[in-house]
Amino acid sequence: MRKVSIMLVTIGLIFLFLNSCLADDSTMVHKGKWGISLSASGLSNLGIGLYQGGIGVKYWFSNGFALKTILGLSAKSKTNHSADISYTDNKINQASFSVNLGTEFHFSKDSRFSPYVYTGFNYTTTTRTEYFSIPVTNPPGWSTKQHNSTGSFGLDGTIGLEYFFNKRFSLAGEYQVGLSFQTDKIQSTRVPGPGIIQPPELKTTTTTLGTKTSSLILTVYF
Repeated sequence: MRKVSIMLVTIGLIFLFLNSCLADDSTMVHKGKWGISLSASGLSNLGIGLYQGGIGVKYWFSNGFALKTILGLSAKSKTNHSADISYTDNKINQASFSVNLGTEFHFSKDSRFSPYVYTGFNYTTTTRTEYFSIPVTNPPGWSTKQHNSTGSFGLDGTIGLEYFFNKRFSLAGEYQVGLSFQTDKIQSTRVPGPGIIQPPELKTTTTTLGTKTSSLILTVYF
């Protein structure tokens, strides 16, 4: 708790310092500007999904209205070494890719602190492959791996707050909820042998309405 408090105080002091150094900046004018954004998403999924790093583009049609798109990527690999040399290691590989496109409406057009709402579309695909720990002799019928793939398409609604350090840099924090239509596929593989039949692919579809993720977005404007 003490470390968290120190971190929050430090962040607050940095914001105050930057704000005082740039206090003589003129009113923020965004219309016609382009921005390149770097994002970190998945900060509130409690470990359920993958964290994503992203890059995107933002364009202001007016001082309070902008179009934004972000591509998100992530990859994770983990190996659990077997304590028994007669068994193989357990391995898990995960990856995800997402595309987000939507618009932002800002309520405070001339302030450094600009609250906004975002509405848009998203497409996300994730994969997870687990290689099970099995005897090195590969006895027929043992499950060697399981491949899970998920594709979802949905509508997003976001509330956020963007802080403009100056005319060139901003940092935004946002929390997103969404309606998603998701398809999950599971394919298992067994060690082949006499009479061994590979399991069929399992497929399920779900519709979800609820919380999704939170993000931090750093944008450089031109």
